[in-house]
Amino acid sequence: MRAFSVRHRPADVAGAAGGVLDVLVVGAGATGAGVALDAASRGLSVAVIDRGDLASGTSSKSSKLIHGGLRYLENYDVGLVYEGVNERQLLQRLAPHLVRPMEFVYPIFPDTARVRRVGLGLTTYDVLAGFRNVRRHERITAEEAVEKAPALAGSGLERAYVYGDCATDDARLVLANVVAARRFGAVALTYTEAVRLLLDADGKACGATVSDRLDGSTYDLRARHVVNATGVWVDTLLAQEDPSRSGPLVRPSKGVHLVVPRERVPLTGASILMPSRQGDGRSMFAIPWGRQTILGTTDTAYDGSLDVVAIEEGDVEYILDAGNALFAGGLSVDDVVGAWAGCRPLLRGASSDGVGDLSRRHALTEGAAGLLTITGGKLTTYRRMARDVVDRIVDRDGRRARCRTDEINLGCARPYEDVVAETIEAARLVGLTADVAETAETLVRQHGESAASVLALADSPALRGPLSPAATHLFAEVVYAARNEGAATLEDVFARRTRLSLRARDAALPSAAAAAALLAGEIGRDGAWAAGQVAAYEDAVRRDRGVLGF
Repeated sequence: MRAFSVRHRPADVAGAAGGVLDVLVVGAGATGAGVALDAASRGLSVAVIDRGDLASGTSSKSSKLIHGGLRYLENYDVGLVYEGVNERQLLQRLAPHLVRPMEFVYPIFPDTARVRRVGLGLTTYDVLAGFRNVRRHERITAEEAVEKAPALAGSGLERAYVYGDCATDDARLVLANVVAARRFGAVALTYTEAVRLLLDADGKACGATVSDRLDGSTYDLRARHVVNATGVWVDTLLAQEDPSRSGPLVRPSKGVHLVVPRERVPLTGASILMPSRQGDGRSMFAIPWGRQTILGTTDTAYDGSLDVVAIEEGDVEYILDAGNALFAGGLSVDDVVGAWAGCRPLLRGASSDGVGDLSRRHALTEGAAGLLTITGGKLTTYRRMARDVVDRIVDRDGRRARCRTDEINLGCARPYEDVVAETIEAARLVGLTADVAETAETLVRQHGESAASVLALADSPALRGPLSPAATHLFAEVVYAARNEGAATLEDVFARRTRLSLRARDAALPSAAAAAALLAGEIGRDGAWAAGQVAAYEDAVRRDRGVLGF
């Protein structure tokens, strides 16, 4: 198997375009990556394409949680919650480095409404999880809550509940699925845009004309089955299949997250459910994220550009107001070191005007031309969505190939703690001296058992050096991303392989020139390309942070 590198792109393109594929997946977010892995593991020939990087849309802009969906119990959506807790348990087993248990504190204040329903809801959550539970909920004192989440000190809470869910790195989870799919023979082509749906003589979808956004070439990818897994963009391809169709399938919901230094909202491993103070009944989270804390998300109807989802003043105020109503210390815009905004593809409701009432379930539709469109859902259930798609494909073909993804490890088959201990020792052996344990754990959380391969590249002081004080990432990870993770741009490395664009106030720009030079050398580009990458990355950060500036 060829390494996942831009250097091998011509061979990958030739392989995908040289015949008729079984499956062409358009969209390389969580669902598209899941479809590619599921289909390839059942013996189908597959190509998955995306007009941007892997997970460059919604799938890198989530709350970074794998959860059952406690709040969906308010709408009595028991089936959705059961599905979520089952997937949560499976992903902990398949990717223990990427999907890790986390405690969540639900604070109770004198004015907290429907307190009894909170306890009943958490009990129901436990029952639905059964043996798949992260931990059973319990009622704790205010002092115990502050011990788990020091940011609650001085908040006036009476008591709290604590329950279990999981955190993840959404973009790395997508990458892990694509890497696994490639082991089964799938081809993954980033920066490859489907510009026209191909129809055969009978009017059936048989592939797509694509534009390579890296070299400007155009070619056809032909396939017996075409899957539209483009998330909030699904209606674009649907319109090509049937220009006369009425109304969009999805309604985008905008979600914004802010990142602040850990010391401004200190948490000791537990997240906090953070109720909004806007009277809208919504809740947000404060989530520990290494040296930072994530605050979010908003959930508002959105009808703007799907390609540039800007952060606006109202979004920032909404989150900071909720934070300041709960935490002492007076959070301000000056505390924000990073942020992101994205849109979730919610299934459009027949009579709802608010996104809070729109379904979080997913839908699989088959159009007149046979285009399979999968959308809706949430990150936690991407595997279930993928299975539904591939089940339909094998049913079309009259096959009996069963889903195998319950058995496919996503990068860390051995106990997580053992891998961390071995990586700490390996880090010392290559000469790391500062933040050794933290660096080793960061590498394992990113790369699983491949952490040792990353350290093997750190054969010089320059490559052992940190990319940013915001997180313990090494320059060696730039090389690894280019050689093994399909990184094609500096933004790929900083925004989705390491997440430094979200963690660092300066977006790690002081390291950008050196990182771009490393990337250029690995993928066969020159110095002028590297300089252009630094400028393009700075523009991307400025665009993504919107009113927060840069």
